[in-house]
Amino acid sequence: MSENSTKTLPETVEASLADEQRDMEQPPEDKHCISRRRMLGFLGIQVATGALAASGVMAAPRNFSPDCTNRGITPDQLPNSRAWLVTNPDNCVGCRTCEIVCSLSHDDICQPNIARIRTKYDPLHSLRRLVAMPFECKQCNMADCYLACEYDALVLDKETGARIIDPDKCQTCGECFEACPWNMVVYNEVKDVYTKCDLCGGDPQCVKYCPAEAIKFIQLG
Repeated sequence: MSENSTKTLPETVEASLADEQRDMEQPPEDKHCISRRRMLGFLGIQVATGALAASGVMAAPRNFSPDCTNRGITPDQLPNSRAWLVTNPDNCVGCRTCEIVCSLSHDDICQPNIARIRTKYDPLHSLRRLVAMPFECKQCNMADCYLACEYDALVLDKETGARIIDPDKCQTCGECFEACPWNMVVYNEVKDVYTKCDLCGGDPQCVKYCPAEAIKFIQLG
C-alpha cells in the first residue's frame, strides 16, 4: 500500500490547505499573470454568474456538425487558450464604455452593436444584486467556432492563444456564429464579415478603459 493511501482525511485536507497557502504566498510574475489555482477561481466565479444570466450555455452548439471540423482535427487536439477576459458583475455599472472602445479600436466607429463584448441588463432584478454585467468571449479550449469553420478563417493568436477570425479569409458562411454556444460571434453588416474578441493582441482596450474595473485580463505565465 502506498504512503498516500494510508493518509487520514484530516491529513489530506491539511496538505491541500498547505498547497493553497504556498500558492497565495507566491506573487505572480507580473500584473497580468496569476497562478493556475487563482485563475481557476476567477473562471469559477465567471462561469457561475454567466450560468445564471444565460440559458443552456453549456449545451451543445445549436448547429454544429461533427463532420465539419477545421483542418480535420478533433476538439482535444486544439491547443489550449492561454489568456482570457474575466468580468465582475458586482463592479459593472452598465456604462457600456467597454462596447464603445471595442468598436472604436477595431472598426473606427462608436457602435456598440458590433462590439466584441456586450453589456446585458436585468431591469426586473430577477438575478440577485445583478443589474448589469459584461459578457465576453470565453476563448474556449475546445472552441466550436474554430472547429466549425470550413475556410480556415479561424486562427490562433501566437501570443495569447486567442481564437480569432481572419477577415481576409472569412467567407461570411456563419458557421462560427451558429456554433458558438455563448453567442459571442458578431456579424458586421457594413463590412459583411463575422468578428469576435481577439484580446487586442494581449492589450485589451476594454480592460484599459473600464471606469469601474469590472473587466480583468488573465494570462497564464
